[in-house]
Amino acid sequence: MKRIALMTIAIALSVGSASGADLNLLYAGSNLMAPIHNKFKKHFQLTHPGTTLSLEPALEYTDAMAVTLRQSLIGQDPDAGYFGISDVCILAERDIAKPLDDRIANDLEWASLGMPKSALEVTKCGGKIYGVPFGASFMVVMFNNKLVAKAGGEPDHLPKAWPDILELAKKIDATGGGIAFNYDASSSWSFMTLVQSEGGKILTSDGKDVAFDSSEGLKALQVLADIGAARHYSDMTKAQARQAFTAGTLGILVDSSSGLPNYVKAAARNFAIGVIPFPVVPNGRVPTSGMAGILLTSNEKKADRAWEYLKYGSSPDGQTLIGKLTGFLPFNQIAIQSLDKLGTFSSENSGLAVAAQSFKSAGSWPRFPGPNGLKIHATIMNYMQKVYTGALAPSVALKDMAKDTRALLK
Repeated sequence: MKRIALMTIAIALSVGSASGADLNLLYAGSNLMAPIHNKFKKHFQLTHPGTTLSLEPALEYTDAMAVTLRQSLIGQDPDAGYFGISDVCILAERDIAKPLDDRIANDLEWASLGMPKSALEVTKCGGKIYGVPFGASFMVVMFNNKLVAKAGGEPDHLPKAWPDILELAKKIDATGGGIAFNYDASSSWSFMTLVQSEGGKILTSDGKDVAFDSSEGLKALQVLADIGAARHYSDMTKAQARQAFTAGTLGILVDSSSGLPNYVKAAARNFAIGVIPFPVVPNGRVPTSGMAGILLTSNEKKADRAWEYLKYGSSPDGQTLIGKLTGFLPFNQIAIQSLDKLGTFSSENSGLAVAAQSFKSAGSWPRFPGPNGLKIHATIMNYMQKVYTGALAPSVALKDMAKDTRALLK
């Protein structure tokens, strides 16, 4: 009897696994997104009794990619995940991500969710949709208004162009420096923002060669060099710069808008934070960063359940939570426009409203083709650090960066 009972349990576990009762979901941005996914998980398990959902956090987009690429080699990919928008096509090209066109077309609820068709363009690869847009972010310039005023600046009239921003930065007396720039953002996002904001391009129109070795690319690296010079070429890690800013020992921080609510909350008792969009020339653009939900499993029953999780993340309720608990900007139009969701909230949170102004100059987040994309990003960030710390002149760094990137594109 005991043997029969054990066999029954084994069969039940096997059926449960085959039915997709257990899901594993990986998500990037754990420092910001853990509260979101914990709330999503509670909702999901209430609405899908019998399904066990395991959440696997990863700190950066690159961490989530490394985990997924490694696990795919041994057939242990997560069932679904949230990745950087720039990584969607990398997963699609490797047949790890699953196309969503048929699911979207056949889902009777999708059309009423409030997700505009234009939002799906950011997750298209080879004409197919491979991701559900989750949240957008842009690089912005944040000011410690207390230090700005102390330096003789006007918090109500913050500078909007780099020369004026740098002039103010040099006047700010703070132990962490007048200004810091997050140059090591995932997938070369900071470099792409600098180049595109100056009107330049990262790749040629056919996507096969670099185009950043241009006058615009040189201007971009000169801005980075000027910021480094303003802080006497003293480097800080991304974490150190963020900590210094919220502690009130750094005057100006150029970083992602996704962290704004955390910065505001941390600084609330000591100083107010001013925000301006990333400076852009008239024909410039700023690449849209952010996350997208991706299906990875080939098990149809698991995919059906995972699709429900991804869909909730893009629903008005899911997007409202994203808008209120993070600095990511939602895509869902119902969430944005409804007063009982984010309509009133957005008007009362000026920093996020300022960040949203970047949608007017939003551009794509380019990706480098071929198998060496991650190596290229690392190469670019290495040169950016050298420019930022004064080890290389912008013209030399740009020439060498283009040469090394071309070699990796072959």
